[in-house]
Order: sequence, then C-alpha cells, then structure tokens
Amino acid sequence: MAPLLSAAEDPDIDVREEVVKSLGLLKDPQAITILLTTIKDPAESVREESIIALVTIYVDRDAGFIMTRLARRVYKNINPFSDQVGTDPAVIEPYVKVGPVVIDSIAERLTDSSPLIRLDATKALGIFKAQAAIPKMLEAMKTGDSNLQVATLRSLYKIKDPSVDEQILPYLNIPDKAVRDEAILTLGLFKSRRALAALQQIYDQNPGSKLRAKALQAISLIGDRTSLELFRRNLRDPDSLYRQYSAEGIARVVDNSLVEEVSRTYIREKKLSTQLALAFALYRLGRKEYIERLIMGLTERMHHEQVTSYFLEMGNPIQLELVEYLNHEDARVRERLCYLLGLIGDKSTIDKLKPLLKDPNSDVVSEAALAIRRLGTS
Repeated sequence: MAPLLSAAEDPDIDVREEVVKSLGLLKDPQAITILLTTIKDPAESVREESIIALVTIYVDRDAGFIMTRLARRVYKNINPFSDQVGTDPAVIEPYVKVGPVVIDSIAERLTDSSPLIRLDATKALGIFKAQAAIPKMLEAMKTGDSNLQVATLRSLYKIKDPSVDEQILPYLNIPDKAVRDEAILTLGLFKSRRALAALQQIYDQNPGSKLRAKALQAISLIGDRTSLELFRRNLRDPDSLYRQYSAEGIARVVDNSLVEEVSRTYIREKKLSTQLALAFALYRLGRKEYIERLIMGLTERMHHEQVTSYFLEMGNPIQLELVEYLNHEDARVRERLCYLLGLIGDKSTIDKLKPLLKDPNSDVVSEAALAIRRLGTS
C-alpha cells in the first residue's frame, strides 16, 4: 500500500489515474484513506476514478457472492455507472456499512466544478443509500441540469426516504420532459398521497398522450382507494398499457368486490404483460391459485422482471408460498426465486435455500449462496 500512496501524489495525471483504479480493484478497506485524498485531486479524471473506486470497494467487496448471473446485470466489474441508473437497481448489500466520512467526501463533490463529477457523486450516493446526504442532494438538484435532476430523483428512490416527496412535487410542473417524467414515476414509487391530486390533474388534462399514461402509472403505484373508479374505467381501455396499470392499481387497493370483473377481464386479455398484471390483481383479491400464473411469468424472457417486481412489492408475507416452488423443474424459476427470497425472506428462509447449494445448475447455486449470505447478515 505504501508504494501506491506515494504514486497517488505523482505529478503525472495518468499515473495518478492508474493508481486510483488499482486501489479500487484491490478492494482493500485501507485504500479508502488514500481515495478520500484523491477524490479532491485537481484533475477531473482522477476525481472521477476516485468515486468509481470507492463504489467498487463497497459494492463488489466479495465477487464470489456478488457476481451471480442475475447480479452481473446490476454490478459491473469495474465501472458501477456503466448501466443507465434508471434501469440499474445497484445498491450496497445490507451487510455493508459505508462510513460517514466517505458519504461526506462524496457529497462534497455535489458542488464540484465538473458536471460529470457532480453526476457521478449523485449516483454514488444513491448506491450507498446515503440518507444523511439527502439535504445536499436536494440543494444541488435545484441548480443542476436535467441530467443531474433525473439522477438525483433515481438516487433518492434508492435511498427510499418517502418524506422527500414534498420537495419533489415542484418538479411535476417544470418544462423539461425527462425530469417531469422521472418526478411522476418517483412520486408513484414513493406512494405519495400528497402527489395524488396533482397526478390526477395531469391525467385529466392530457388525454391521449404518453404523459397521461405516465400519470396513470404513478396513480396505480400509489394505489389509493379514491382512484378505484379510475382503475375500473381503464380496465376496458383499448390501450393494453392502461389496462395493465389499472389492474396493478386494483391489486394495490384490494377491493374484493372486483373479483368477478377482473376475472372476466383476465379471460378476454391477450396481451401477456396485462395478463400478468391481472393475475397479480386476482392473487391480491384472494384468488391464490393465480400464483401459478405469476410463477410461470418468471420463465418469460421479456416479462420476468415485471413479475419479480410484484413479488418484491408483496414482500415477506409471500415467502412461505414462494419456497414451495424452489424445486421447480425450470432452473430459471429456481434461480429467480433464490434472488427474490434473498431480498424478502428472513433467517427462517435459509434452511429452505440450503438444498439449492447442490443444484445441478451453477447459476442457481450462485444465487442461492448470495441469498443465504444476505439473509444471514440481515
């Protein structure tokens, strides 16, 4: 470590860059001290590599567990920002603790002279679930460009503090489409009842537009009983996306008087994504046999993430039913259930997962090992 410490002060920028990259690859906590110095380097490229190295140390601490096939799409070997953050749910594992000094050092970069560094810092704080940095993130968001504002909204959702919804509300009314759309989705994900009236107004004032569909999606995510009639009307909409969002909204409201109506809609439905949403609704409305349809959805190449999101939303109470399918004949189902149970299970789930450490499919084994580790340290 001593030679690297010396090289981190080399006058050649390229040398300092390579040193920082090496520190990230070492995954040695002792490297953090050096990186907290290089994150203030005069060279933008060194500061950027310092942020990436810090994230790499914490996110990918144990590649033997983290780099399962499913996780590979989330965690990249070197650059944790190589995916679009909007489709990248990368966050530190629950058992990983990031020190306050690291959070503070990255938060300081929110006012960096470089827009790229400010963007990287925002994304890193989301990955670290840095709740303490929220005030600085909200402040930087006010004067940031649209890229920074979108990244901040996505990072705020990763941190998962729904109390920030009031600070997000003004972004529903700004002209930038990307920021407005992201604000709509974030408020929906936060299930913000404060936002419901504004979202309903957007829905009412934008007939036949993509903006209306986004508003309906957010209203569906909130799942408030006052929106039930809106969901019922849209179950019959010619647009399958409207039918899907309405079915998901009904699933969240859980009004059992709609069972027959949703059942008839399910029978007529041809679109697979909407069928799965209707199966989600029917399961939530007490038709427990529809879990079979959802389980089969885990085999669908284009739709397994949709079903995964439903199971994650239902959370721990559904784990007892999911473990019954761990011996499913399809390895994709076993693998994806291990991933799910690692997130929504508890220590009692570990014994159910242990037999899969001997599964004939190596991807299942990797995902089971990661799930057991997650649950054992939760």
